Amino acid sequence: MLEKIILLAPDRTCVISLLETDAALPEEEQLQQNGYDLFQMTVSNLPTDHQMRGDYLEAHFRPLLDTAIEMAMALTDRPAHVPEASYVQTYIAVQNLIGAQKAAMDLYCRVQVEFMIS
Repeated sequence: MLEKIILLAPDRTCVISLLETDAALPEEEQLQQNGYDLFQMTVSNLPTDHQMRGDYLEAHFRPLLDTAIEMAMALTDRPAHVPEASYVQTYIAVQNLIGAQKAAMDLYCRVQVEFMIS
């Protein structure tokens, strides 16, 4: 699903051409790190049960995914009527989503490893 959103969303080149500069646009790595950090801050007390942990992380990740889908779809439905700011916001949201997915996977695996060690 994330791959499809990435394909639908504007890329950095598109956003820079709309802004006519890249001075105000953080690098993709920074945007992804922001999403990673933000996601980690939103989850706490992860369940140790495999299924419950996955469900918990999914419940926190799903709203971010849904929002990014809505934003990307709005760009493709009526591109002539979409303000430039929407392209920038969608690009940032998708880059944050990539980081959030990495955080979710790290949290999922980290708890599993910690549980196996104890």
